[in-house]
Amino acid sequence: QVGSPTALAEAEAERRLREAAARGGHTLYVPRGALWGCEDIARMDRAGTLAALKVTMTKAPQSFRLEGRLQERLEAAVAGGTWEVLYEGPLRPLCPLAPNNVNTMAAAAMAAPSLGFDRVQARLVADPSIPDWHIVEVEVTSVGDKGRALTVTSTRRNPARPGAVTGNATRDAFWSSLL
Repeated sequence: QVGSPTALAEAEAERRLREAAARGGHTLYVPRGALWGCEDIARMDRAGTLAALKVTMTKAPQSFRLEGRLQERLEAAVAGGTWEVLYEGPLRPLCPLAPNNVNTMAAAAMAAPSLGFDRVQARLVADPSIPDWHIVEVEVTSVGDKGRALTVTSTRRNPARPGAVTGNATRDAFWSSLL
């Protein structure tokens, strides 16, 4: 069982844990937390029909716990009082910069091993207009036919205390997935 899927962004750690689980005839258990549609993503991945996955997390600036250059971007956004995209790109390089904020994204990468941490796309948005909400948008795209593909987008609005890293609904979802 993995408590913080963000730790699996370290490729060697993920490889070793997957190998250990396979050797023992087990699986890695990763709680889905705020990831809506996790089972559908995993089914599409197993069927070979998952082409792309993007997760956007939007929170008030004070709800982020960031490192390095992202902390600098966050400070600039706070000073400006404006909505700001803090990061957009592959998930793997984001994880060590936002380890407390991207577990939902990491759960998505684990649900979609064909894409993994390098091909799941991540987007962090700081928005001061939503001081007590965390919004998670998951966009799933299937393999297409002649330029046309199934796309499913879900948006999860989670009430959260101002400044909290996670909301009550995420804590409850995490706990129920452990049960």
